[in-house]
Amino acid sequence: MLGDAFGALFLIATVIFLAPLIARAIPGGFVPETVLLLAGGMAMGAAGFTLTEAGEPISFLRELGVGFLFLLAGYELDLGELRGSGGRHAIVGWFASLGLAFAAVIAMGVGSITDMRDGAIALAIAMTSTALGTLLPILRERGLLSTSVGAAVLNHGAIGEVGPIVLMALLLGSRATWASALVLAGFVAITALIIVFNERVKRAGTRLVAAIQRGQHTTAQTTIRAAVLLLVGLCALAEVFELDVVLGAFAAGIILRRVLPEGSRPFEEKLDGLAYGFFIPIFFVTSGMTITVSNLSEKIGPILGFLVLLVAVRGVPVLLVSAAERKRDGSRVFSWRQSLQVACYSTTALPIIVAVTQVAVSAGTMTRDVASTLILAGALSVLIMPTAALPLSRHTDKLPQTQTMGVVQGPVRADGSTTASTQEEDGYAVGRPSDGAEAQDAPEVRTALYVPPHERVDAGRDALAQAQGETGVESGVEFGGRLGGVQVRLGVLSHRLQWQGDEPVHWQLRRRMVKRINRHRHK
Repeated sequence: MLGDAFGALFLIATVIFLAPLIARAIPGGFVPETVLLLAGGMAMGAAGFTLTEAGEPISFLRELGVGFLFLLAGYELDLGELRGSGGRHAIVGWFASLGLAFAAVIAMGVGSITDMRDGAIALAIAMTSTALGTLLPILRERGLLSTSVGAAVLNHGAIGEVGPIVLMALLLGSRATWASALVLAGFVAITALIIVFNERVKRAGTRLVAAIQRGQHTTAQTTIRAAVLLLVGLCALAEVFELDVVLGAFAAGIILRRVLPEGSRPFEEKLDGLAYGFFIPIFFVTSGMTITVSNLSEKIGPILGFLVLLVAVRGVPVLLVSAAERKRDGSRVFSWRQSLQVACYSTTALPIIVAVTQVAVSAGTMTRDVASTLILAGALSVLIMPTAALPLSRHTDKLPQTQTMGVVQGPVRADGSTTASTQEEDGYAVGRPSDGAEAQDAPEVRTALYVPPHERVDAGRDALAQAQGETGVESGVEFGGRLGGVQVRLGVLSHRLQWQGDEPVHWQLRRRMVKRINRHRHK
């Protein structure tokens, strides 16, 4: 057995390197890389050839891996979106899942209303989770992250991670529930103070901010170092409060998003390289190493049973609330096909299952054998549910999910090209594909810009290219000047952007455009 730290790390690094190559070699991309990382860990650990074990150094790297996983999950979360229609539906769906989970635990006889032990609570919490951190790379690879389907999955995934994390802190700690609530409130208050401090530093400490920005492209890599400092600091604070480190990591991600509300591509690429290139894969490989499969034939039934419970408890409520979501005009936001697609992605669960079973095993309320069964079911959900969602996807699901994209790029086909025809309805430039099945399935792409009937123009990239040539603005859109020969009224456009709160509009683009409007308005 390779028991030393570097020997174990070498084997883990080998699995990390081979997993994406094997995943891309499989036709159709049906097997997510995460499943291969778990399988590689199982092959190395007690369930396989027992080549190595996760000693203390590797276990610490594993903790950093789960920290980076939840840091990125928090970074992708936008609290403003959760206050919208999609966020409200996601919250309703999660509470429905929570009620079904405790009902299922009571029905199975694991717990009762008067005697709900930590093991039963852990089982119920595990059934309500969504693996947002695991889904992020899958959604990126499939081009869904910036679409309406992707935005819905992010909403359900955010609630499906925050909710179980809070319940873990309240119900699975060593303190009484009221004491845990006070401690959690103290942690939230300190996090809020950090956010306020960062906002003041951004306004007053211009020299410090400039110094950090200057060092981001040098060997100092100051922005990454600042992010790591924030992550480690809040994880340490969570340990001081005797909370799970995932809570600190998630809070660090939320703070990062507040610091960089519009995002930063260079920073995100470096952070992704650090997280997805090393630490996060270590977490999945070592999670596989902890799985035991003794008497596997006897475990198949419980594994499949828990997977069915995941679908019933988490998937069905997400399906129903997604189908119930409506636009302002009363039409559906998602078709039943898209709602089922969102439900399949949202039923993917693993990191929270690993975290909650670890807490229960450490407290002695759950055996390692039961924990391994739940983790295997979670790993199976990562394999099956995104795979089940893949046939439900259409090219039209990858259209820009925001109305404001019509201003930037005009009506587009499902493959990203401009539409062949543009119609005008009620003062809007409306584009549709002009032929074939695409034309029947593709939704309208409406621009957020209202143009009165006597001032109508053709929307699209040609007009924007002309505007770019006339104004010299890098983006090609001069909101205070002329767009395709028509004077654009900033007040109308700003009103339209603010009006879209209940529409599935990508928050990064909406926020960026509103800020750009305000910047030009004050010139």
